[in-house]
Amino acid sequence: MRAAHLTILTFYRVTASGVCGIFSGNSELLTDMSNETLPVELKEFERLLQKPNSDPTGLAGFFNAGEVWISRVPARLDVMGGIADYSGANVCEAVLGRGVLMALQPRNDRTLRIRTVQAGPRNLPLETRIPLDYFASGDGLTDYADIRALCRTNPLVSWAAYIGGSIFTLLKEEAVKLPYGFSMLLLSAVPMNVGIGSSAAVEIGVLSCLNAYLGLKLDPARIARLGQMAENHVVGAPCGIMDQIAVTSGREGRLTHILCRPGAVMGEVEIPAGTGFVGISSMVRHSVAANPYGDTRIGAFMGKKIINDIRARAGRGALDYLTELSAAEFQAQFAGEIPAQIIGSQFLEKYKTHDDPVTKIQPDATYRVAGPTRHPIYENERVLKFMDSLRAAQGGDSSALVTAGECMFEAHASYRDNCHLSIHEVDFLVEAVRKRGAGAGLFGAKITGGGTGGTVAVFGKLEALREQVPQIAVEYSRLVGVMPDIFEGTSPGAVEFGGRRYLFGAGGWRRLDA
Repeated sequence: MRAAHLTILTFYRVTASGVCGIFSGNSELLTDMSNETLPVELKEFERLLQKPNSDPTGLAGFFNAGEVWISRVPARLDVMGGIADYSGANVCEAVLGRGVLMALQPRNDRTLRIRTVQAGPRNLPLETRIPLDYFASGDGLTDYADIRALCRTNPLVSWAAYIGGSIFTLLKEEAVKLPYGFSMLLLSAVPMNVGIGSSAAVEIGVLSCLNAYLGLKLDPARIARLGQMAENHVVGAPCGIMDQIAVTSGREGRLTHILCRPGAVMGEVEIPAGTGFVGISSMVRHSVAANPYGDTRIGAFMGKKIINDIRARAGRGALDYLTELSAAEFQAQFAGEIPAQIIGSQFLEKYKTHDDPVTKIQPDATYRVAGPTRHPIYENERVLKFMDSLRAAQGGDSSALVTAGECMFEAHASYRDNCHLSIHEVDFLVEAVRKRGAGAGLFGAKITGGGTGGTVAVFGKLEALREQVPQIAVEYSRLVGVMPDIFEGTSPGAVEFGGRRYLFGAGGWRRLDA
């Protein structure tokens, strides 16, 4: 994709450079590279690293004069697919211009010292410590439930579950031994819980940094899977694997096509010339650990269980994923058998389990089933149609841009009507795009990720995005009382960026290739 496809809108509260510098040479003094173009997270890290010992806002009191390793991971924009990932759908994701940086340095004790700081001229860092012995039980490791409980003992540092949980998952699943701890810095240029995959970026940042430092040579698919396991089993969020794959394997300036069965990169989709995608934050925080998302997932797995029961009685094999069904098959053979809703105890009495290891049915809760079952089946076909439309538009069929946008509007309607995961604020943003329409150069918009707030993805012509999105932001600010963040730009995924390291020596800190 041409660099112009994702433009820089510098007048927003959150902007993105959309450009990532590539390190050249084996070793360069930081003071010699003031004119380099680097991701904002790297610029901020190097600014803090170069501050003198006397400056308490720098990193001199956090890192010593030894070697520091870093990884850098972008946020993602869920262009199409979203929550259908846990049902085995095709999804289409973009990497954004901003993200997170993870830096680590080995310590001489068995402690994880974890600090998080937001990029910017003034900020208040948060810090906690986790003794590695907390991960132990007897001669081995404790279980996920114990670490999940540990990370919830103090709500003020619950954010550490993403970092500590990723480390514990690596130790648990890969039999890695850590004789010592680390000082670990999370530097973020994006807000958390706004629907752009920031939690996945943190997990993959931790795992990528340790993968480089320890020389583990884990492949991208394994890194993504470990990140998902950390979020499922330690954080307690029943997410699919879409976000982790997108930020691990996504590439600058391209859309990534992922098939979530269970998770594989199928290829890339070029963005048609003269068009692009941006995200508008609703400024309403969301979390995939919250009940609406989890209940929707439970409903989808209930639906699959009911369908498999019907298939078994007919002597047919079980589905591994709902999206193995076409929309036509579902409508003709199963739609009439799926209840609109069901009480948890009634479902358990008849079916015993919903076969989902990361969610639990509450006996006294009522779950919607028909809508959450229908959504991923139809969404899977919408994603394929959307990508085909982009390819057709790239080949010269301008009407295909409208078709792609319609797919986005339809996806949003299904989030709202089938899954009940939209809210008034998000609907307002989507409708603001729809009202302007293709005539104004805006083709489509949809809620992203886990829904219930978060960010809206917008597809349009570049000039329309530059002209119309600020107007929409002003209109929306009158509704919510604050100007929304805009997420745009593009940058390398974790694998494309790779690992980097810094070494203190004569003349100060030097940046080296990993």
